[in-house]
Amino acid sequence: MKGVDIRPLIAPNSIALVGASCTKDSFGRAMLNMALSGSFKGKIYPVNPKYTDGLGCRFYSTLSDLPETVEHVVLAVANERLENALINAIEHKVKAVTIFADCNGQTHQGLPLKDRLKTIAKEAGILLCGPNSMGFHNLDHGLRVTPFPSPKGLIAGSITAILQSGSVMGALAHNDRRLRFNLLVSTGSEYAVTAADYINWSLSQSTTKVIGLFLESVRDPEYFLSVLRRARDQNIPVVLLKVGRTEMSRQMALSHTGAKMGEHLVFATVMKSHGVHLVETIDEMVASLHLFSQGRIAASGHIASIHDSGGERELLVDICSDENLEFAQLSTATKSTITPLLPAGLKAENPLDAWGSGRNAKETFLCATNALVQDENVAAVMYVLDWRQDYYLHEMHEEIIKSVARATQKPIAAVSNYALTFNQDLALRLSEQNIPLLEGTKEATIAFKNLLNQRDASYEEKCEHEPHTDLKRIIQDIKSKGWIGEGEGFRLLGEYGISTPLWRQVDNVVSALSAAFELGYPVVMKTAMANIAHKTEVGGVKLNIANKEQARIAYTELSSLLGPDVIVAQMVSGEIEWMIGIVNDRDFGPAVMISPGGIMVELLEEKVILMPPFSAKHAALKLQALKATKLLTGYRGQEELAFDALCKAASNVSRLACDLVDYIEEMDINPILISSTKAVALDVMLKIKK
Repeated sequence: MKGVDIRPLIAPNSIALVGASCTKDSFGRAMLNMALSGSFKGKIYPVNPKYTDGLGCRFYSTLSDLPETVEHVVLAVANERLENALINAIEHKVKAVTIFADCNGQTHQGLPLKDRLKTIAKEAGILLCGPNSMGFHNLDHGLRVTPFPSPKGLIAGSITAILQSGSVMGALAHNDRRLRFNLLVSTGSEYAVTAADYINWSLSQSTTKVIGLFLESVRDPEYFLSVLRRARDQNIPVVLLKVGRTEMSRQMALSHTGAKMGEHLVFATVMKSHGVHLVETIDEMVASLHLFSQGRIAASGHIASIHDSGGERELLVDICSDENLEFAQLSTATKSTITPLLPAGLKAENPLDAWGSGRNAKETFLCATNALVQDENVAAVMYVLDWRQDYYLHEMHEEIIKSVARATQKPIAAVSNYALTFNQDLALRLSEQNIPLLEGTKEATIAFKNLLNQRDASYEEKCEHEPHTDLKRIIQDIKSKGWIGEGEGFRLLGEYGISTPLWRQVDNVVSALSAAFELGYPVVMKTAMANIAHKTEVGGVKLNIANKEQARIAYTELSSLLGPDVIVAQMVSGEIEWMIGIVNDRDFGPAVMISPGGIMVELLEEKVILMPPFSAKHAALKLQALKATKLLTGYRGQEELAFDALCKAASNVSRLACDLVDYIEEMDINPILISSTKAVALDVMLKIKK
């Protein structure tokens, strides 16, 4: 179904509504009313043998009675009738079907109904919205296909909302009139047409300025990412709310990497690398969609805001600080323009409290806001009040923001700190002038942050990757194993240029003493048992072995506790422990995590997650965002450590992850010890895919 034309589903020339009804308060009647309430230019055929006519329509008993073959059939029938209804639609030679029902239960053949319907649809090659869908509203096409009554008067606009939740579609379609959609779709179970197909369709529509996604899961990840890249190339913002983020596998993770990363962090990393704006609530999503739908691109610089309250100005400052959204430094000229306007005691600064006593408020706010938008350091402007309608002062501010918006191409939005102010009519009037009214200080802050991120997004192409020259041998060595022991792990790291200590693997006390002497004291001994994820927790590590007698005792204790196979390795000196790990995500492949290591891995939440392959330069760029990185780069006069060596090791791990994507499930290098000259992997754990 990749790249398929879904026009017959979303924008058909004709449609039949099987199960349409004249019964008051029924789903069938709501479906018919919704289809009739739009400006759809095609033919609408109600199908129900109980009626001959009703609601101004002629009814038909069956699809075979229709005067033409329709492109799209909606099946609003009970589960027990669905299989036959779908077969009848296919025999009618339709191109698309929408199914509202959840399809739970079994067919008369004893098979799960869901599986049976999926098979029938796939074999027929039809487009299918659902099942378990609330349908869609294609406002560009004037077609509303849904079994639930929705308020009339939806105005076509520039927001596409693709939602794996019918309730979310209902919330957006039934409430806030300020949002202007070209398409709202409840994708349901996505038996044939997926969220990616709807995104691909919307990117071909000239009206689309922003895409909103509410997702529980991603089907066909490769295709999904390809359409996100298309959105990025067209500079169409994508705002995504992903649910199901709880990391239930955290306690079951076999490695520190698995515990700290989890599926959601991999997903978030992949989405951000494709320019997607992640949000956490429906309110945050709506604010971002509304601001992006204005269609204005943030100018260079940072944000400015104007207020009628000193306290609420401080509230915005605090939230912007939390969200790392910066305020612009005003130019001298801007300050000179604003200063004479302000009452005594107020300062020309950003964010700007312009109220004071309220004297000459109209002139003050109009001239000051114009000065802010004209400042070359200002990217976009928030006009912040607790906006409410039927209040003469806010009617004044309404005229001011409209005047300023007409005179600039910079993004400007009304922002209400309190989300429950009475402002629906006011918000609609502003929307008619293409001015968003964003409700909630944090929601507005996140929306403006996303606006600037869209402007600043840069996408580094993946670095060139050549597979290891002896990859077949490496795969042959590891593919039959469940776990890779430390000795084998060290050998594998060495294949990819990652430094390890000198080491020997032994299986008796004589060999252990010989290895310790050869390597030179002090040494470390560790159990070589392969299936132990955390050796220190089971007494599997002996450090700082300084002489022959200590070596004898250490080996004896390890072998009696965990078996005779033991690694003897050099003690390596260094300053700071970090870690590098791999988790192989089921949807998006391997991800590499770099973070402080040793005991710090459990004390600090700092980490960088990158999708391989990547260069050492790219790793360094991303690691600069971590506070812990300062400890590697001469913080407060301390010795500079081998930060470049850490980045090179991480890049080499990314090469390993790419080469062995079909074989490695998890990997930990913890710790990798950083000295002034090198980065040495002291411990490695690998789990091979079953």
